[in-house]
Amino acid sequence: MLLVIFAVMMLPMLLMGNRQRKMMREQQERLSQLEIGDEVRTHSGFYGLIVDQYDDVVILETEDGSQMKWARNAISQKVEEPAAADASDDLDADDTGGDAGASHEPSGTDRDVPGVTGSADRDR
Repeated sequence: MLLVIFAVMMLPMLLMGNRQRKMMREQQERLSQLEIGDEVRTHSGFYGLIVDQYDDVVILETEDGSQMKWARNAISQKVEEPAAADASDDLDADDTGGDAGASHEPSGTDRDVPGVTGSADRDR
């Protein structure tokens, strides 16, 4: 009887551990796929462009051109390209089937959001 109670208590812990390991493995895979030129966001909310990378360290460039060294594990995610985000917004607007005269414009533009500018903006 004691063994059954122990097994029932341990089963959720084992399942949570497997789920956590899977999420960590996926995050490590995403980090390993980062390349020079990718715009990323760190866990602390810093946006930067990868200009150099080593085994476990990346050099991120800010919008003003300064460079900082960050641990690769501090990177939360790769920032989506604006074109991909615009395409998904267009699909969402088409799927809603709302009024033809209604405006589906976002409240702000990409220029309103601080972050790293693309290479075309840096050449100005």
